[in-house]
Amino acid sequence: MSRLFDSIPASAQSTFVKEKLGALLEERTYSRELLWTLKVYLDSNGQAGEAAKRLYVHRNTLAYRLARLQELLGCDLKNLDTVTDLRLALTFYYNGIQENGGKDDVKIEKTTHIS
Repeated sequence: MSRLFDSIPASAQSTFVKEKLGALLEERTYSRELLWTLKVYLDSNGQAGEAAKRLYVHRNTLAYRLARLQELLGCDLKNLDTVTDLRLALTFYYNGIQENGGKDDVKIEKTTHIS
């Protein structure tokens, strides 16, 4: 799948990530925690119980974080199109971090550079 993503220009990936995850990429309290929560929740296929276990948090804590994510991102995590967009944005974001040697404190333009 990553070979398919290689054909998408880094600038397009960067723009997409900013559109979909922008509020989570700003330096705010708990931004990284919420970004990780979103990733784990989506990797758990929207199964709150499974995501809570993976995150080692109570279900109520996860419910709070998911509500906060929806508020910050202005989206509905039960909407299939939204989930698809967020999964793709997270893939672009984390692939960019890997290519930056694991640094996630760099600007998104550098983070999504794909050779």
